[in-house]
Amino acid sequence: MNNFSLYMLLILLFLGLSKSFSPIAQKTTFIKNKRVLSNISENAPISLILIDAFEAGLLIKTYYLRFKLVHGFKTPEFFIVRTNQKYFKENEKNIGMSLFRRYERNNKESTVPLPAGSIYVGDPAFGGWRYANSGERKWHFHNAYRSFPKKFYWKEYRPNYEFFKKVQIHLKSEMPFYGLNNEFGKEGKIGKELYEESPFRKKNKLLSFWEQLKELIFIPEWKKNFVPPSK
Repeated sequence: MNNFSLYMLLILLFLGLSKSFSPIAQKTTFIKNKRVLSNISENAPISLILIDAFEAGLLIKTYYLRFKLVHGFKTPEFFIVRTNQKYFKENEKNIGMSLFRRYERNNKESTVPLPAGSIYVGDPAFGGWRYANSGERKWHFHNAYRSFPKKFYWKEYRPNYEFFKKVQIHLKSEMPFYGLNNEFGKEGKIGKELYEESPFRKKNKLLSFWEQLKELIFIPEWKKNFVPPSK
């Protein structure tokens, strides 16, 4: 083995053993579990949506979660955090789900995984129920919040009154809810589309060894790295 090959091997070994191969790994906030999510923002109403989960590193993995923070009266914020393997695995299937929300009227908080936007469904300040041609009641946002379905990645989906009742039941029982027909989450129609559109997924493409290596050690930059305020 010549000196150049040995040099390259040592570099690759270092990248595989080190978690600090990218500056982003040092700048991102670490979140251990759901109990610290309330530190992300003191505002209300807010909904924290998990929009991607990925890992990086060859031998020693670093786990990342990318969030979208939707505020009732502000422009959404995007940020990325590091986490541990346990919390990563717990939420890997929750792509597109709201992992934390704070209600405006009483500042009540919840960490039950629910479909994105659930906090605003049924709240007369944001919308109301209308009868569809089928006879069922569906939720429609007021004109001031007509962009909300897009923010929550609903596309053509609109919650009905049964959806609203199920959300209340799951909130009380503190059990995750993935929609009446499991539309949400990584395996659901809505969550799956969001997951597959991630910059970390490559559709129908077989990567070479060097391309796979590049994917493992490279983390794309986002416009914002949000640092939650400490309490």
